[in-house]
Amino acid sequence: MKKYFNIFYPIILTGLVLVSCTSDNAVNNIDNPEYDDKKIDEAFQLISQVQGIRSLVVSFNSEIIREEYFNNTGPGPDSILDVRSVTKSITSTLIGIALDKGYLKSLNQTLDEFIAPLVDTLSTKMGAITIRQLLTMTAGFEWHEINEESEFPQFVYAPDQLEYVLNKPFIHTPGTVFNYSDGAAHLTSVVLTEATGMSASEFANVNLFEPLGIGERFWYEDNRGYNYGGVGLCIGPHDMIKIGQLIMQKGEYNGKKIVSENWIDKATSVHITTNNALPYLPNYGYYWWKGNQYGHDFSMAVGYGGQFILIVHDLSLVASATCEFRELSDISGQNWNSIINIIMNNVMPAFIDTNKE
Repeated sequence: MKKYFNIFYPIILTGLVLVSCTSDNAVNNIDNPEYDDKKIDEAFQLISQVQGIRSLVVSFNSEIIREEYFNNTGPGPDSILDVRSVTKSITSTLIGIALDKGYLKSLNQTLDEFIAPLVDTLSTKMGAITIRQLLTMTAGFEWHEINEESEFPQFVYAPDQLEYVLNKPFIHTPGTVFNYSDGAAHLTSVVLTEATGMSASEFANVNLFEPLGIGERFWYEDNRGYNYGGVGLCIGPHDMIKIGQLIMQKGEYNGKKIVSENWIDKATSVHITTNNALPYLPNYGYYWWKGNQYGHDFSMAVGYGGQFILIVHDLSLVASATCEFRELSDISGQNWNSIINIIMNNVMPAFIDTNKE
């Protein structure tokens, strides 16, 4: 199973300050006939055995009903962690906001419009890639992450990350084949920056993070100053729940419209099969993984080592999980697998088969 997890290669980006919280674990049990407390207890007990687990938070009907922070000195609800590829799902949301506000005209706009001025040469084929193809991981250029040795380290340590991506050869016709790529996600951040005149982080601060009340955050940059579109956003477990709740509420949060319902619907619709690239996740939207468990469709943001946001619309369920990964690279794939198994097979059933009379 370890081969599945190369897409979340554990490069340690410099400059990160992790904030630890010394507050006691927070546990909420709100008696409600619509879910099974015993099954939730079982889920938390199981996840506490995962080495390096930092948090599990479960929200039902827009209210956190249970949360725990593990390993004594682990983080509290607002302590930040690099959520790895969960970043991609948030980048998708920023693209939706940019469309809503008119910074972008269409997902059919191409790289040539935004990136050609940044480099000496841009191949005709690369320049013709659309924003839609970036968002669906169907850009067509060569990239190795899933089920093989990841090239993420070569990308991160390249002298120029943008040039590294733009120089990749093509192996598929754009728009036809899912190929998970941090390179594609990074190009999306560059497009967003060039379209808005703000870095992804600055644009997010004004249009997403501050409206959601997201607290301390940090977002890594490449050596040109572009925020990584696919990794490197550092936020807390409660912030992840807020992102999930925004998706659950079709772009609205605390009565304020942050991103259009139309975008949420499109971003969380199935656009391409992943060919079962990862367990439970057979399909893909716009940087949101898609699946169905027990007859319930769900959307999921997924990050290396055990970072997750789960949204199940018809169950009114949002859950987030975080796990330490920097010191646990040898078991990060195992941890990822353990955590998603618990989310799918222990957390979700608590809201389906309550066995209430």
